[in-house]
Parts: sequence; C-alpha cells; structure tokens
Amino acid sequence: MVAGVAVLVALLGLATGIIFLTILGLIFAVVFGIRFGRLALMNRQKEGQQLLFFDQGLVCVGVGGQVHVRRWDSTTVYQNTVRHYRNGVYVRTSYSYRLIDPSGQTLGLAGGFHRPEEWGQAIQQAVTDAQLPRAVATIQGGGALTFGDISLNRDTVWASGKSVPWARIQEIKVKDGRVSLRVEGKWLALTTTMVRSIPNFFVFYALAERLRPSAAGMN
Repeated sequence: MVAGVAVLVALLGLATGIIFLTILGLIFAVVFGIRFGRLALMNRQKEGQQLLFFDQGLVCVGVGGQVHVRRWDSTTVYQNTVRHYRNGVYVRTSYSYRLIDPSGQTLGLAGGFHRPEEWGQAIQQAVTDAQLPRAVATIQGGGALTFGDISLNRDTVWASGKSVPWARIQEIKVKDGRVSLRVEGKWLALTTTMVRSIPNFFVFYALAERLRPSAAGMN
C-alpha cells in the first residue's frame, strides 16, 4: 500500500512539475518495493514446509523437500521466545527453536510454520515426557546433570562458580526470558541465566522444582 501511494506521489510530481514530490515518491517506491519483494521471496521459500509429529519424534520437511528427523528421547532443544513492544505497547511474540541431534546437526525452526505457540509447546512437552524419567533416574542414582552453565545433583545446584544446597533455594523464577534461582537470605540470585541458553529448559525446570522442596529426595 505504501509503495503504491509512493508511486502515485511520484506521478503527481511529474504531472505538476514539482520535482521534490517526484524524487520523494520514487525513493519510497524503491525502498518499499524492495522490502515487498523480499517478503514475497521469503513466502515462496516457505511454501511446502511441514512439521509432522509422531509418538517417537518429529519429521520436518524443509524448503525443496529436504527431510529432517529428530527423536524426542535424544534431541536437545534450545528455545527463544521474545515478546516485542513498540513504544511500550505489545506488538507480537517471535518463536525460535533449535533442535540438535546427537551428532551435533542443528535444525532451526522459526518462521515458515503457522501457530508456533502450539508446535513449540508440543515439541517441548514431547522432549520433556521422553527425557525427564531418565533424568530423574540419573539424579536418584547419585549422578549429576548439566544444563548450560547450571549443574545439579540431588543435594546441590552449581552456577556462576558457586554451589548452594537445594534446601536453601527459595524460588525458581522465570521472567523476561531469564531464570533466577533465589537463595534464602541472599539479595542476589545464584544465577539469572537466559532461558535461550539452557538446553532442554523444561527438563531442567521440572527437575529443579522437584529438588527444591525436597532436597533429600525426588518426588
């Protein structure tokens, strides 16, 4: 629409002999025409992409028919959900996911798939359902797990070069894309790690919530 109006302004400038209007209209027409062309190209590139969900994993049919497969029990997921504001007013939420297989191959999921708030949650839930029992068993067996820069076992959590017993963790809070581990009697949190840097965040969060109130054992 803006490009069309710009063309009309340029034509008006030509008809009236007002050079300023002609130049201004041409500039806007070119700028927004290029932008529109890029969007149209992106839309064409997104055609034919599919996400197919199965009990054991996900199949992604990408641009050109390229097929990617990820199993729920072996995929590492990084999520980045961002709420965008303009002049203090909420505009939209963008969703970006990286699914990494055991060999290190990364599948990026962002634009191109409708209803990301639904398929993103479905991916996280499926990965959590598949991997949480194994993680719980590891902790119960006396082992430790690492999620980015946070490590934990059944008694202790480590982050930022410090360790704190679970019995002293008052709250696990997620706000503005960060997860905070609040320590009893401390003003500063043990960590305020970005959610997007925590692999399989919901597995970590479920484990942490189980460990925090019990300290001596898993629920």
